[in-house]
Amino acid sequence: MTHTAAAPGTGLHSAVHAWVDGWARARGTDAPQAVPGGFRIEVRRPGHLARHVLPEAEPAVLRDLVDTLTTPGLWIKACAPREVVEPLLTADWEISEPQYLMTTDGLAASHSGAGLPSGYRLQIVDEGEEVFEARVHAVGGPGPGNGSGSGSGSGSGCGGVEGPGPVLAASGRAALTTGAPGGSPAPYAPSVVFDMIGTEPAHQRRGLGRAVMAALAGRAVERGARQGVLVASPDGRALYEAMGWRLRSPVTAAGRMG
Repeated sequence: MTHTAAAPGTGLHSAVHAWVDGWARARGTDAPQAVPGGFRIEVRRPGHLARHVLPEAEPAVLRDLVDTLTTPGLWIKACAPREVVEPLLTADWEISEPQYLMTTDGLAASHSGAGLPSGYRLQIVDEGEEVFEARVHAVGGPGPGNGSGSGSGSGSGCGGVEGPGPVLAASGRAALTTGAPGGSPAPYAPSVVFDMIGTEPAHQRRGLGRAVMAALAGRAVERGARQGVLVASPDGRALYEAMGWRLRSPVTAAGRMG
C-alpha cells in the first residue's frame, strides 16, 4: 500500500494518527481502526479491553461512546482538558491522571550509551525493523532485584563497576511508523513513537531517562524517522519540554468501571 508523508507538525489529527499507529506496534496490539471521531484499538488485556482515541472532544461523539461502551475495561482518550471531557461522562467513568500529547521534529542521531554515568550499561534490543527497546542496567549499582537483557542487541556505555549482577535501572520502547495511507485524512511524516519510558526509583535523577530517549531517537533516525511522538505523564512532560519537545494537547483518559 502506498503511503504519503506530510511535513512534521501539520496538525493535531496527524500527530494522533502517528501516535495510535506507533503505540499499537509498540504494545503488540491489533492495528488501529478508524471509527467516527477517531480510532479504536483492540488491546485485549485485563482492565484494558479496547481504547477509543479522539483527536477532539466532540460532544456528540463522546456522548455516543458513553452510551454504547458499557463493558468495564473500555477506555476513552480524548485530546482535550479534563474540564471539557468530564461533563460529558457519567458516573460509570473514572478519569485517570493528566496526560500530554507531545511531538518533536528535532530528533538527532546519538551514539548509544553516550552520557551514561559510570556504573551503567545501555543495550538496544531490536524486535524486527520497526520496534526496539533500550535498557539501562546498573552493573553492581544500587537497587533491588536482578534484571538482564535478553535477545540480540548492541550494548555500550559500561562503566566497568564490578558487582553481583546487572539491575535494570531504566528502559523504554519505540516503534517506527511510516505515514498514514494515501487516502487518509491525516497523513503524517515517518515517525517514531516512544512508549513506556521509565526509570526505577533508586536510579532517578541521574540522566538515565535522557539516555534512553537519546538511544531510541538515534536508532529511529538511522531508520528514517523524521518526527517523534509520545504521550507523557505530568512528570514526563517536564523532562520532554526540557529536551525541546512541543506540547500539542492535553489528553484526558477515562475508563469504564464495573
